[in-house]
Amino acid sequence: MERNVRKKGNLMIFGTAFLWSFLGIITKTVSFNGLVVAGSTSLMALAVLILFNRGRRLHWNGLAVLTGVVAAAMNLSFFLANKYTTVANAIVLQYCSPVFVLLYYRFFQKRRLKKQQVGVVGLCLAGLVIFFANQLGSGNMFGNLLALFSGVTFAGCFYLNALPDNDPVCTQLMQHGLCALAGLGSIVLSAGKFRDMGEWGIVLAGGLLCSGMAAELYAEGIQRTTALNANLIAMSEVIMAPLWSFVIFHEALGGMAALGAGLMIVAILYETWFEARDLA
Repeated sequence: MERNVRKKGNLMIFGTAFLWSFLGIITKTVSFNGLVVAGSTSLMALAVLILFNRGRRLHWNGLAVLTGVVAAAMNLSFFLANKYTTVANAIVLQYCSPVFVLLYYRFFQKRRLKKQQVGVVGLCLAGLVIFFANQLGSGNMFGNLLALFSGVTFAGCFYLNALPDNDPVCTQLMQHGLCALAGLGSIVLSAGKFRDMGEWGIVLAGGLLCSGMAAELYAEGIQRTTALNANLIAMSEVIMAPLWSFVIFHEALGGMAALGAGLMIVAILYETWFEARDLA
């Protein structure tokens, strides 16, 4: 892969992460449940994807469908997690995903992990243990587990989308189509409960930018860089999202949770440095 192509892909993934960093804020701002927010933002994402990719030949296959289902599970669990735990907790736990990308490479492609990668996995797992130990009895455990599941499936999205026979546009269409259906079902079952037009404005505008434009940037960027590189660059969201939540909601990680999160972030940044050095 040419250096300039990779650089363009990396910039697209960073732009995606910036837009994604506001999704948790939108979820916390409105009173709608997580399924309604996920479905409504996905509906806007569908509109953007269809607009930007009209006339494009799509390559639907079993891999694209599988990736779309995994991505939908990731999206729904993340939005639900933000309703049951803090934005900071949700985003930190979701971004343990690079560890699972490494494990997917190991188990599905039989790649042997390098020594520093084994260290990264071990340090991240230690960080997770510390993080969860601090959360026992906090009332956030269900949300934290949803966020961790979102991290596992988030890694699956990066891994599967980067496979050569996949079509990221198809996977994005599948993902957001499934999420839109889940949101529509939740709205129908609620019998017209969600009537605040101001909140609908926030959700739909956020969906247009933070889901729609982000989906298009992601679909283009993931084809120009590696799965691990994309996942690591998207880690910038771990800094941005908690910053927005601290400024707006005054949410902050506790001491031990911050230590666990710090261990995970340091380990993944360490792996980023080795990845960049090997590609130089």
